[in-house]
Amino acid sequence: MALSLLFCLFADIGAADSGTQDNGDVNLSELRAFNLLCKCETGCIVNAVALSSSGDYLALGSFDHNVSLFNSKGKRLWNYTTGDVVYTVSISSDGTSIAAGSNDKKVYFFNREGNLLWNYKTKGSLNSVVVSSDGSHVAAGSEDGKIYFFNREGKLLWSFDSGDAIRSIAISRDGAYVTAGSSNKCIYLFDSKGSKKWEKRTGSIINSVCMTPNASYVAAGGSNYNVYFLNHKGEFSWIRNPAYWISSVSLTNNGSYLAAGSFDDKIYLFNSTGTKLWDYKAKDDVYSIAISPDASFIAAGSWDDTLYVLDMEGNEFWNYSCGGNVNSVSVSRDSSALVAGSDDGAAYLFERNSTIFAQLFGDERFPSRDTTTTGGIENLVDVASASSGKVSGDMKGNVDSAIESSGFAKSLPKLPELLNFFKSPIVLLLAVLIATLYLKNKTFNKKTRYEDFDDFENLDDNR
Repeated sequence: MALSLLFCLFADIGAADSGTQDNGDVNLSELRAFNLLCKCETGCIVNAVALSSSGDYLALGSFDHNVSLFNSKGKRLWNYTTGDVVYTVSISSDGTSIAAGSNDKKVYFFNREGNLLWNYKTKGSLNSVVVSSDGSHVAAGSEDGKIYFFNREGKLLWSFDSGDAIRSIAISRDGAYVTAGSSNKCIYLFDSKGSKKWEKRTGSIINSVCMTPNASYVAAGGSNYNVYFLNHKGEFSWIRNPAYWISSVSLTNNGSYLAAGSFDDKIYLFNSTGTKLWDYKAKDDVYSIAISPDASFIAAGSWDDTLYVLDMEGNEFWNYSCGGNVNSVSVSRDSSALVAGSDDGAAYLFERNSTIFAQLFGDERFPSRDTTTTGGIENLVDVASASSGKVSGDMKGNVDSAIESSGFAKSLPKLPELLNFFKSPIVLLLAVLIATLYLKNKTFNKKTRYEDFDDFENLDDNR
């Protein structure tokens, strides 16, 4: 009987170990890395999408002139009709502030309840509008050539005239810096007081700009096929010429990787030194791209109607057909949610499958969604980069070292390792207990011994 119990224990632990080992052999491309939470239907082309920090709120701008807010269950909380097509929207981290820009030449600012708090009339269609993470500031870029910077009450704090259309704009997480790209072939960086920190002329109309959360690095993509990478001082770290018409760029939080989407149907990834690590071919123009804040995946929307998700090595491990050109993609700040806006009149909201991602990248990086809303690994990556003053050339090493240096991995040991550590002591303890019970039973009188033995057999049978 004791041998049977010991055999069962070893068999159970062995099965658990075997299951853990087999995870590495699973073909993850056949598994569902994201689950569709909802299809948010507007009935008209969706031009722009933006997610709150945890993916609980989704702002949409559409061709029917509407700004809309949905929750993660697909319920439209409100919509507001502007005077023309809405091509740009942005939302604060907590979903309480929503900014939008319309071809009616106005910037709009709403609260979560859908109340229009203010609007501002410019002299051109709005190409790009962004709100800071805390909702305290709004920056806008217009066809009239101007950059506009507002506080949350709608007061214009400053503006700058570039002389040509501002095509793209980005804001640092705390609203302290604004970068912009213009049709005048310049990239700009301003502080929140309107002081121009630098201006860099390129040979290209700048279609897209982005920056790291603390503005340590700025990236841009242009119409002359170039990708630009600049430091906080405005110095070109490198310029690359990968392809035709760069439509969208995205940086990891510490600036160690830059992803670009192009109208040559490709997705590109560069490291911090400008080395092209790989390119991936879609079936049509890649119009929008985003690296997840935790640097675990790259999302790209193509005009082949498909949302692509790649790992940092350039392997596609998931895609979804959105029924129309994908015009905009957004990833939540905690990286748990992903959305794509499509020409088919809907935005598709997905939740990351933590089980699959744990198999891909390790259990400690992907706890349940409830425990990731504080930002998680993205903050660890930033802290590790800032403290070292260097940018790693290897994403996996960077993330692993950040986790290790923070003590995060030590605080979350893997269950299989715990089982292996305690397996021998547990087995030995059980063996001693069983032997003790057996010897004790032999000292009882015969009647009692048989009754106890019968009871023990019944207990075994019940199990």
